[in-house]
Amino acid sequence: MIKDLTSFISGICLIILSVVLFHEANQLSPFASVFPYAITSVLLLLSVLLIFRSFKIEIKVEKENVDTVKIFLLIIVFFAWIYFLERTGFVFTSLIAFNLLILVNSGLSVGIKKIALFMIFGSIFVLLLYFGFKNLLLVPLPEGLWLRDLQN
Repeated sequence: MIKDLTSFISGICLIILSVVLFHEANQLSPFASVFPYAITSVLLLLSVLLIFRSFKIEIKVEKENVDTVKIFLLIIVFFAWIYFLERTGFVFTSLIAFNLLILVNSGLSVGIKKIALFMIFGSIFVLLLYFGFKNLLLVPLPEGLWLRDLQN
């Protein structure tokens, strides 16, 4: 007997997605398909675990008050990040957007020291992500059209 229908349906949908991703990874070269196979394998394993969990654990969802202003601000920050990514570059846009997301999500319930700590660690994470992609994985990230125009 299924106790958590949402987890069961999600698991089935994620297994279908895994099959599609496996099929798409078959079209890549052997070297290029290593990462997609690894990620898809993990997704498949977690999907099966989610289905097994749906038979054992019943999850009850309680209604919470949804702050529509917070959701609206989060959506604006995400779309602004997408819009400014090519114009100002990954590092600058991501630092601003990540710190704005921290400010919007924390609200007034968290102290200033904790917010500052979240912002510092978030900024370090963004910078490590940038240098990891740019230098280790050799993935070009947007550098910013506006900054490129200023240099010329």
